[in-house]
Amino acid sequence: AKRRNMQTTTELEHQNAIRPEMIELRRRMLGLSQTELAARVGIVQGTLSKIEQGLKPVTIEQLPLFADALSCHPSFFSLPERLYGGPISANPMYRKKASVGLKVLDRLLAEMNVRIGHIRKLMQFVDYRPELPLPFYDLDDYEGDPTKIAENVRRAWYMPNGPVRNLVEWLERAGIIIVECDMDDAGLSGVSYHIHGLPPLVFINKNQPMDRYRFTLAHELGHLVMHKIPNPSMEEEANMFAAELLMPGREIAPYLQDLTIEQAAYMKPFWRVSMAALIYRAKVLKQISYGQYEYIWRQMSARRYRINEPVQLEQQGESPSLLPELFKQMKEDMDYSPDEITQVLGLHYSELNQLYGFEQERRLRLVR
Repeated sequence: AKRRNMQTTTELEHQNAIRPEMIELRRRMLGLSQTELAARVGIVQGTLSKIEQGLKPVTIEQLPLFADALSCHPSFFSLPERLYGGPISANPMYRKKASVGLKVLDRLLAEMNVRIGHIRKLMQFVDYRPELPLPFYDLDDYEGDPTKIAENVRRAWYMPNGPVRNLVEWLERAGIIIVECDMDDAGLSGVSYHIHGLPPLVFINKNQPMDRYRFTLAHELGHLVMHKIPNPSMEEEANMFAAELLMPGREIAPYLQDLTIEQAAYMKPFWRVSMAALIYRAKVLKQISYGQYEYIWRQMSARRYRINEPVQLEQQGESPSLLPELFKQMKEDMDYSPDEITQVLGLHYSELNQLYGFEQERRLRLVR
């Protein structure tokens, strides 16, 4: 009887440790339907539905079946991380539901939730103190002008005049963790989160051209320093911020006077922005007339440059290093083995390396 009581206690502890929402989260991350997962585990869909709603516990016998079916470590289902909805700048994300499908966006949101949980866990192993401040500015204090805020950020960071050579490095020095994802299916460039207890996070589509990659980073930085709650004009405001940050008006305006398509191609590698961004900037700064702008844009279309610009930017070492360095600290300085890392983060080591690329050489070092 005592042995049976001990067994019952162990089963209850096990059932209380399993969080049903983590089963659903991993299923969504893999893009599986309830029917598909139920078939893999060998149960009916109704049973899985009750499990995911917390109405029916996962048995000890079922746990390895779920872990195998979802290609993860059993510890994944006990991770204590809370789950988050879309970011405050989520309007473009959810406007795409009709064209890309809810399942695709749901899968991406699930992946971002898993990555947020990983980052929270990794931050427990380091004492990282950003080198640069990340201020917040109220647009109302600057006459609703995002360009003035971009000017202030450049001053706060002591950025030199001219183009921003390595925007990734500036953001990471300010403590922003950049997380590269595959967002092609969702048709997104990037999103950002500012979650209590975590550094600011920017999730960015790793597959986009370098000029678009950099503009996306600047755009998301604009959200982080200007927006705490959603507003109808926040995307336009973030674009204005990004343009001023990467192409300061007072500095670039003389070079944009009577801009031609050939000049835009020549200036692109220097300013490290797209030809399209330079052309639009010339119009905004009134360095070309509306007629000139329309003519150049027709040329861009005729030459198919709007689809594929003739000059491509080199990466020039502009890739995130802060997040891979967190893994390096855990693995080398804290002496965690691959198996222990798998158990702590809940995913197999090979998938973690695929998600984060932490085996690559990186630049930054963290302070323990």
